[in-house]
Amino acid sequence: MKPALSVVALLTLIAAPGLAQDVPEPPSLELPVGARVRLWTVASPDQSVQGLLAGADAGTIALVPEAASPLGTSYLRLPSETVTRLEVLTGKKKQWLPGLLLGAAAGVAMGFEEHVDPVQCEYDDYTFCNRATAVAAMGATSAFLGALVGSLIKTDVWTPVALDALGPPRARGARTGLGLRAVPGGLGAQLSVSF
Repeated sequence: MKPALSVVALLTLIAAPGLAQDVPEPPSLELPVGARVRLWTVASPDQSVQGLLAGADAGTIALVPEAASPLGTSYLRLPSETVTRLEVLTGKKKQWLPGLLLGAAAGVAMGFEEHVDPVQCEYDDYTFCNRATAVAAMGATSAFLGALVGSLIKTDVWTPVALDALGPPRARGARTGLGLRAVPGGLGAQLSVSF
């Protein structure tokens, strides 16, 4: 065996245990409490439930539904295995590009319908001299207006959450809570202690 080859073999044997170490598991996902979420369940796969996240782990997902009263306890707690899909709202997206495309298409169609007269266009600023000018001018103007209107329209951007990435169930320990509740004639204080 050549000396250079034996040195390479020796270095490989020394480095092999370090290369074979286990890759650490990625940290579990913790969703922010109060985030707007929507989920689908096994019981109603075609209808989503939207609300504010109250807590989520591998065992339970809790949220306050959108239609719930702001006062009082209106939590909806679902076992994680009954949830088929979970999405969290990550932002809003302006719709300027669809507005631009729709505006351009409408403008081009109007350009083909516009009155064209090569003689009248010499003294009338609102008459086009040829069809190409009419289509280009109407298309560009409508595209600009469509993009402007589309930039005012915002839609929600939902990001799916892998349910198996949620953290382990929280350890139950002593917890205390203080809250306000609506009662007939005013507000009442509520103190809760759980173990």
